Amino acid sequence: MKEKMQIKDYITIGLILAIYFIGYNFMVGTLVVMSTKLLFFSQGIASLILAPLYMLFVAKVQKKWAILTFGAVMVTILLVTTGGLWPVIFGYIGVIIAEFISRSGNYKSFIKNNIGYIFFSYWFIGVALLYYFIGEKVLINAGLSDEHIRKFMAYITIPNLIIGIIVIALCAFIGGFIGRAMLKKHFERAGIV
Repeated sequence: MKEKMQIKDYITIGLILAIYFIGYNFMVGTLVVMSTKLLFFSQGIASLILAPLYMLFVAKVQKKWAILTFGAVMVTILLVTTGGLWPVIFGYIGVIIAEFISRSGNYKSFIKNNIGYIFFSYWFIGVALLYYFIGEKVLINAGLSDEHIRKFMAYITIPNLIIGIIVIALCAFIGGFIGRAMLKKHFERAGIV
């Protein structure tokens, strides 16, 4: 395994990141539009469904700083789109932890990669905190009605945030196993156990 990332690794990161980000925005956007009550479950559902993509990425690019690169680009896009610092802080903390957990298993330990994915998925906590602290301003700038903002903000509570953290962990962990089953051939080729 070559230590340094090559051009093909960056291309793989870019392609998987694009699919991941589009899939995430579609799923979460659709669920939250259906009901603001789904805000804290939407990230868990997205983590469950997008886990195979993340696992494919880890199996394909087993290089130092690949997870951090993948996550940093995603979190930076979040900074530009939300303008909030909370998602960036939690996003970078999560992807750094994910990088080091997966690296401790040389990117070949499925359990470590799966636990890393849980932390990778925690960038949503920052989005929830953004709404918790300055949500009304963000939602007003998004052009939502006062009625919709009031309903939305009623669900931005600490108990719901804690529930969201638990849901993300469970869904990401289960999603990792689904990803492993779906990508068995890639995992075997990459030597992930």
